[in-house]
Amino acid sequence: TGDHMLLSELSPGQSARIVSLAQLEPAVRRKLMAMGLLPSSEIRFIRQAPMGDPLQIATSSITLSVQKALANLIEVQAV
Repeated sequence: TGDHMLLSELSPGQSARIVSLAQLEPAVRRKLMAMGLLPSSEIRFIRQAPMGDPLQIATSSITLSVQKALANLIEVQAV
């Protein structure tokens, strides 16, 4: 571990810590942060929809679906 990657690059079942949400639009970043997706939060990649979009992820408090385009902007670090 130690290498930064994109949320969209995780494999199902893999856990990671959010490193940066800086590439997201401010409104989207605020919405995700309000739901508990904060830098340094740990997330788990659950599964990808059959067509590849959306991706299902879980934090300690919620499970949510994220569009792949959005997942391509969220920097994570595998844990």
